[in-house]
Amino acid sequence: MSIFNTPEMSAADDKLRGVVALVRPDLECDPLNKRNQVGVISEADIDFDNIYVDFVDKVGLFSAEGLWVLLPPDEIHQNLADMAYEAPFEALKAMTQIDLFLRYGDGNVNARFKAMSIARDHPAIQPLCVVTLNNQIAREMPNQYGRD
Repeated sequence: MSIFNTPEMSAADDKLRGVVALVRPDLECDPLNKRNQVGVISEADIDFDNIYVDFVDKVGLFSAEGLWVLLPPDEIHQNLADMAYEAPFEALKAMTQIDLFLRYGDGNVNARFKAMSIARDHPAIQPLCVVTLNNQIAREMPNQYGRD
């Protein structure tokens, strides 16, 4: 605790700040009515599962299970390569756009926001480019805290 009696943020919490997130379209409890909308994580407390997402008009509190985030760019690129000869043109085009925004967008929020908006608008490719924030946190924990 700090001298102001507020909990200190962990490095993992701080790492989530600025991550683009999509509120799951199937989220049952959504008092702000933000299902299927893209926002940016402004604050996070993983220990209490409090994720604050900033939208254009307001900030909402969500659980990590209620948010989707983009997979790492290398995984999306590999998924694009794997689907190249099997997917319909529209899905291939959307995945290519997402891949390009992530690879050449210099990591800025606008490029990630556009990539997530494309994923939102193409449900068929969502399994290839998004994962729940909860799953992403679980995937990264061994990398952060694991032993060699």
